Amino acid sequence: MTSPAGTTISAIRELEKHGVRHALIAALEAARDRSRELASGQG
Repeated sequence: MTSPAGTTISAIRELEKHGVRHALIAALEAARDRSRELASGQG
């Protein structure tokens, strides 16, 4: 939960300006893909 002018939303906006969301999603997808490879015996 954030307030419209609070510290948390200020930090989130700064992270968004630097593309953190994209980087986090890419990292999670890479981990998911590697997990699938390991589960299928490739690796």
